[in-house]
Amino acid sequence: MSTSAALRSLLGSTTRLLQDAALDWHPGTLPMRAPTVEQPAFLNRLLATHGVDATRRAARAHTVRVLEQRPPSSNCSNRLLEIDWAEGEGMARTLFLKLPGAPLGTRFFCNALGVWELECAFFRGFARDFPLRLPQVHAIATQRSRFALLQENLSADPSVTLFTNRAMLEGVQPDLARRALAAFAKMHAHYHGLDEREREQRLPMSRHPFLSPSMSAISQFINVAAIEACRRKAPELFTDTQAARFRAAMGKWRHLQQAWYHGPLTLVHGDSHIGNVFVDGEAMGMLDFQAAHWSKGIRDVQYFLVNSMRAEDLAQHEQELLRFYCDALASHGVSLGAEEARVQYRAFSFQPLMTIVTSLGLGPLTENDALMTEVLARALAAVERTDFYGWAERL
Repeated sequence: MSTSAALRSLLGSTTRLLQDAALDWHPGTLPMRAPTVEQPAFLNRLLATHGVDATRRAARAHTVRVLEQRPPSSNCSNRLLEIDWAEGEGMARTLFLKLPGAPLGTRFFCNALGVWELECAFFRGFARDFPLRLPQVHAIATQRSRFALLQENLSADPSVTLFTNRAMLEGVQPDLARRALAAFAKMHAHYHGLDEREREQRLPMSRHPFLSPSMSAISQFINVAAIEACRRKAPELFTDTQAARFRAAMGKWRHLQQAWYHGPLTLVHGDSHIGNVFVDGEAMGMLDFQAAHWSKGIRDVQYFLVNSMRAEDLAQHEQELLRFYCDALASHGVSLGAEEARVQYRAFSFQPLMTIVTSLGLGPLTENDALMTEVLARALAAVERTDFYGWAERL
């Protein structure tokens, strides 16, 4: 692995955090703390400088009130704002503001992984032609270690149903899972088979969480580093045997990358659990694109089903849901054979486990260990059910 690239990325994260801390007083620095970000002056500067179009850049707030702050299990500091507009015909009364999370560990971790910049890059590059509903973005700003996303308040739309961590913990039923898979198929077909040049223009490989030189090394490093911590936090699930098998699989990192990312590729959400989709009337939309990248569409399918359904329910319906996704893809003109789908599904079954081992082991991305423990159990069941380790040994 490229240790030097990983070290440069970690050093860059530290440098950006220090620069913003030293320049926090400067009006050109993106603020991240109350009361500064809760004043009309900040909102007006954000819109004027970083508004996505002329209408937003011309809007001006008269008063701003914070209605709600910091939902749990988020690496961001989120605020629901109620705004009285001095100028801004047609601007919504309430907007959703995403800023960096306050804990230093979270900010270091997210900067090293580049997740905030990635979400901003997604909305800059895909909002104009994304085939599903997204939260409408009013302003996008990135600067050193900080960012700001001013978005539509989806909860103000009566046609929208949002999902919470409780829905994830309770597990979704097959009918809701099918609606999600139909949405994924529509998205995946839309971006299927783009050539390398167009993919690079839309979302550069330098931002890929598993293939860019720095992120490939960091992903491997943090997953290995999280093994012992995850084992200590959930010893009854992540046993010594499970930890050893996980470590052995991580030792085949290059082979896994080759198996996962040979073409054709498509755009995937990357963190496609039930909490990051929403019902929009008869359709589904998506939010929180901090892990978007080029991959196989099965990646979203596998990740959603493993994280969002109870293990016993998924075991009963898994093959039928996989066929449903293949049929949905075919309805959009993209062919994926049943056997190839099963091979891809088995290969990607390790990625939900990688994510939860890191999240539970290293900690800064979650405040809800009960949910994380349940997701770990589902991910472990998935690698056993698909015989991922048997497949990996043959790589």
